[in-house]
Amino acid sequence: MKKIKRVLACLLAICISIGMVSCTSKETPTSTPNTFSTDTPAKPVDIWGKYDEPVTITTVLPSNNAAKFNDGESYDKNPWYDQFKEKFNIDVKNLWVAGTSADYKTKLNLSIADGSLPDVFVVSSVGVLNQLIDSGVASDITEVFNTYASEDIKGYMESNPDTYNTALRDGKMYGIPQLSYGIIDQPNQIWIRKDWKEEQKIADPKTMDEVFAMAKIFKEKYGALGLGEDQTLFGMKIIAPAWGAYPGIWIDTPSGIEYGSVQPEMKDVLTAYSKLYKDGLVYPDFITSDNTKMTQTNINGKTGIQPFEQWWAWIGADVVANLGKDSIFQAYTIPSANGKAVKAPIKFANYGYIVINSKCKNPDAAMKLFNYFGKVEFKGDEDPEILKELQRVTSIVPYSFRVFDPQTDYNQFIAIAEALKTGDASKLLGGATTSKYNICVDFMKNGTISSVGTYLQCGDEKSAYRVSKEMLDSSSFIKDILWGNSPQTLTDSGSTLDDILIQGFTQIIVGEEPVEYFDKLVESWKSAGGKQATKEMNEIYGKK
Repeated sequence: MKKIKRVLACLLAICISIGMVSCTSKETPTSTPNTFSTDTPAKPVDIWGKYDEPVTITTVLPSNNAAKFNDGESYDKNPWYDQFKEKFNIDVKNLWVAGTSADYKTKLNLSIADGSLPDVFVVSSVGVLNQLIDSGVASDITEVFNTYASEDIKGYMESNPDTYNTALRDGKMYGIPQLSYGIIDQPNQIWIRKDWKEEQKIADPKTMDEVFAMAKIFKEKYGALGLGEDQTLFGMKIIAPAWGAYPGIWIDTPSGIEYGSVQPEMKDVLTAYSKLYKDGLVYPDFITSDNTKMTQTNINGKTGIQPFEQWWAWIGADVVANLGKDSIFQAYTIPSANGKAVKAPIKFANYGYIVINSKCKNPDAAMKLFNYFGKVEFKGDEDPEILKELQRVTSIVPYSFRVFDPQTDYNQFIAIAEALKTGDASKLLGGATTSKYNICVDFMKNGTISSVGTYLQCGDEKSAYRVSKEMLDSSSFIKDILWGNSPQTLTDSGSTLDDILIQGFTQIIVGEEPVEYFDKLVESWKSAGGKQATKEMNEIYGKK
């Protein structure tokens, strides 16, 4: 019997190891609407109360290379764990601390195999969560969540029902999505070099044709290489929504759920991009360039237009360091190429799932720690000196007790923008919001290079978050249908299916194949597994 148990444990560990990449279960979480109990508990519960007797909660976590503890501090003794003890009489014990994220996954699998899992831990995907539900490891936390979760934590889930639902099975809650800092990070922009644009007296672009005309001027006046691009066609995929194309995400179509990269609109993108390449307005060496080499063209002053994500703001810091304060790039909304509305593609964003072991004796204690993290991190509700100490090590610990407010970056941007407009920072809540505000002011006054990234993200009049907020407020976005659970074919194929498309797209762009080759390329993609993946997507996410 012991041998059989060991075999079953090993098989489960192998399954979960595969799942850490993108594992899936035949039984997917239900899409039951997010509803929390409104019944009053039989006995009043103080979710912030301190236990009379010490309670121990065990956990595990990966180490952080950026960790900088003060003397006497460690992963086992730090300001967060000290406050857990002080506020709640809860002792948090690390069973182990892994060297890296990859080591964490390996050690977690071993813990599953030998039955030494902690009370609370984090898994990376809904597929892994499903495996733990099937095995009885993940506890049904519906009641403890309804009873002990703070209104803030419940609010995070209510504002993200699609993500919350991925943690449910038959209407019961088996994990807590950690969520993210919000989808304001996801809309992409076209970054344009400010000094060149102003020197040439070019108006803000309203169409893609105007963007291309600007690229031509930059090439003629400054010897620019055109739009920055790399071998993954990173830039092309970012501006594709200008033609109504959404490569890289799954979308609803009249014929069902389909992959955006193989839709007819991609022909228009490829037609335009192949002409840009022929006219010398796309970085000519993109075929052999990775993302780092692409961004280096910006830093060296060889590119004036760069389609990119919001975090390009920090690459902008390297540009300023190399070329001076006037060389900053500003963010612009991707304009339409055909007069139709442009939407931002939004992908599933969730850092992981917090799992409470079914053997945990005090799941209510774990919930109190989740509440405290949110109270401190997103409301700054703590003594200023204690708050400062906690924030100093937030990125290091507490790994398994973090549930993020998905409105964080959005709300911070609104507050910072208003404070910069009025010059009144008195209404800022402190913490990260005040810090970001001060960094923006520092760049505006002193041109400090280390302040450029934050300034371009949320402080400049044409910042990345300004573009993102406008798109979100106007509902100009389209969500990926693949929201959590990945079909088995996609899991098994890895990057192969996308690699087929990138190779074919590149051949069309450089003129080795005509645009009509797209149709043959799509058939090759379907034969390689795309057709089966599409079938599975419709089975999992299609309308019932």
